Amino acid sequence: MARDTAPGFGGGAFLSGMAMPFRGAAFLFRHRGLKRYAALPLLVNAILYVIALMLVFWLLYRWRIAVVEWRFWAPLGGWLAAAVNWLGRFAKVVVGIMVFTAAFFTFTAVGMVLASPFNDLLSEKVEAAYAGSARDAAGIPWRITAAALLASVADSCVTLCRQILYALLALPFLFIPVIGFIPLFLVGSYFSGFGFIDSAMSRNHLYGRYKNLMTAGNALRIIGFGAAMQVLFLIPFAGLLLLPVGVTAGTLMYCDTDWGARFAAADMAPPPGFVPPVGKGGGDTDGNRRPA
Repeated sequence: MARDTAPGFGGGAFLSGMAMPFRGAAFLFRHRGLKRYAALPLLVNAILYVIALMLVFWLLYRWRIAVVEWRFWAPLGGWLAAAVNWLGRFAKVVVGIMVFTAAFFTFTAVGMVLASPFNDLLSEKVEAAYAGSARDAAGIPWRITAAALLASVADSCVTLCRQILYALLALPFLFIPVIGFIPLFLVGSYFSGFGFIDSAMSRNHLYGRYKNLMTAGNALRIIGFGAAMQVLFLIPFAGLLLLPVGVTAGTLMYCDTDWGARFAAADMAPPPGFVPPVGKGGGDTDGNRRPA
């Protein structure tokens, strides 16, 4: 496995992150057994997200703007009425554009929430293929498995709420010509990259403050990863196909991280149930796991 040596700041980290989707796609297509685990979240995301967007735009279509007819002050009243009516139609168009923009920049996070159980399964299989072994879930009681699943979904919802908040704060910048899209693009890029890595972290019981070990000093690499995904999402009809690629690439980034060194540097103990990737802070030189 690649060593956890990517710098947290600088062009090298950003470019390393931008290369991750292509690395993830190559890994996914190189391992035939992973494709079936990528198909189910793809189907779920496609159906649910398309239904949600159709509902929103149907509501916008049904939103009737009251037509104003003013007959006072001769032609002046008519001009004012026409201006008010035009502003009403313009507001409807602006709302539609903002909904479409927000949908584009939150697509990754929403898709990760909707298909988080299936993404966890894909992430687990990718880690097994890349790290050489997998978590033994056969002996884990179903109550613990269900609790971990609920925690993963809840954590994804928290991340989604944070992204929506930051996206709303960045939306007013869209009215600035030429460069107004940059804040929203950076917000989308960061949360896109973080969301794909989050599948592997949540599955390994890394919640809350433990995730800071991944993001601290590693922001540019995550933004580069997310920026590449955002640009690739612009390819018509390719967005849904890219979600499994993103989960695969995010899992590879997780596996490349030396978690043992990061816990030691932060003077933190691993959370209960955490099992690091083989050879990354938890594996012996012969490839066997040590208990976390």
